[in-house]
Amino acid sequence: MGIIENLFIELKKHKRRHNLLLFALVIAAEMLFIFGNYHGKQGSADGWMILFYTVPIINCLFFPVTIAGFASRLMDIEHKGEMLKCLYTFSTPQKIFFTKYIYGAISTLILVAMQCGSFILCCKILNFECTFPPVYLFIHGMTTYVTCMALFSLHLMLAYFYRNQALSISLGIFGSFTAFFSLFLPSTIIQKFLPWATFVTSGFITMDWDKDTRDISYSIGKPDFIPVIICIGWIILLTCITLILLRKAGVEETEKINNRKSKKVLLHKRPVELLKLKGSPAWIAFFIVPLISAAIGTVNYLSNISILKDGWYSLWTQHTIFLCYFFMPVIIGIFTGCIWRVEHSGTNMNLMMTHQRPSMIVLGKYAATCFITSVSLIWVIVLYLISGSIIHMEGALPSGIIQWLFMGIVSSWVICAFQVLVSLVIRNFVLPIIVAFLSGFAGLACIAKGTPYLTPFSLFDLAMNQREMGSLNIGLFALSSTIFIAAFIMIAIMYLSCTDVRSNE
Repeated sequence: MGIIENLFIELKKHKRRHNLLLFALVIAAEMLFIFGNYHGKQGSADGWMILFYTVPIINCLFFPVTIAGFASRLMDIEHKGEMLKCLYTFSTPQKIFFTKYIYGAISTLILVAMQCGSFILCCKILNFECTFPPVYLFIHGMTTYVTCMALFSLHLMLAYFYRNQALSISLGIFGSFTAFFSLFLPSTIIQKFLPWATFVTSGFITMDWDKDTRDISYSIGKPDFIPVIICIGWIILLTCITLILLRKAGVEETEKINNRKSKKVLLHKRPVELLKLKGSPAWIAFFIVPLISAAIGTVNYLSNISILKDGWYSLWTQHTIFLCYFFMPVIIGIFTGCIWRVEHSGTNMNLMMTHQRPSMIVLGKYAATCFITSVSLIWVIVLYLISGSIIHMEGALPSGIIQWLFMGIVSSWVICAFQVLVSLVIRNFVLPIIVAFLSGFAGLACIAKGTPYLTPFSLFDLAMNQREMGSLNIGLFALSSTIFIAAFIMIAIMYLSCTDVRSNE
């Protein structure tokens, strides 16, 4: 079969998977973020410059995760059962891959077109001046599309050759925050080689902030096309690597299975949910991500030590700022996706339901998630103490550190309950992670609006940064946490009890 015929088959496979709806939700989230931050500046003459400056920064956070999730969804069907082996019987690996690549390129073009349309819509809603040269919108769309295609080339390659989609989505999240953090550092040539940062480094609007008057002004400069050219180089390089790997691709799983030595079945007394994750890399994120967050926080503290003068407490805020808002919700989402992925594959849920009550299934997965999350937060405290010792921090430790840890663990259990429910309802592995990622922004918005008890994610932010966000009402905190946990767990049990088990998708 030719690529054109394969493309029509690909369109039929994704007809009811609502990939474009995912793009629409991301664009809507960006528009809400822009409206929430700039709705008080209606009628600003340089409003369109504000958007051209802000939108690429938002893209730097949102689009890498979106592209990674989209690429994983493209390969989700093929990695179930023996589907990919069946496809190899009537088509070549090269045709299968490049069919998906063409489909992804068309879908990415639609995503960029949707954003350009939302740009005009934001100008209308905020009453910003819209009389800017159309070439600026074309440059923005072109650079965004090239950047997205570079990321798509990377993530589709990973999604194609690795059955575990956690690798692709984790790299997207890591690249997103790495690029975002690099924007706060002096511009270097290394930054231009980061494809995730090209959204911003290729921009043509600069911002100037006057420290004395606190006024912000925007100006138009020349677009920097060097990062875009580098992204094109990334596309070519990744395509060449993919072609080499595709030549070696084949159906080898049968040979591997035949060559395996028979093993005795051992009965373990350890919790079954932890045993299922014994060979999975999901739990590693709970120890690696806090380590990355601690390194970023320590470097940021040392870079701004003239401003951050509260010693140990300032170091704590730098360690937890990204961990609370983004990292911890995402890795909890990855973990819950992994522990439900086994049941969502094939007929495993049918087998599970024949000898276990729904309540025991849900509570077992919830307990495993809470356990690994609690251990991870203790690891955060250990890294905090080690970092302070390395940089020879002076003064006494904050008196409330034990309370922060305890409240943080309790509030993280609320997020665990929410993500267990989401991963149960949404059978796809990637979408619950994206929900966790966007919910982190929702928690940040609730904190900014002074309603920290409204969402599980804002509760976690409040618990870990009580001094910065105001005193904690322990009674209201306990009530909100209890209600959230009970509600999410009960809904999950009722859903599993009342919903028919589906053995295929």
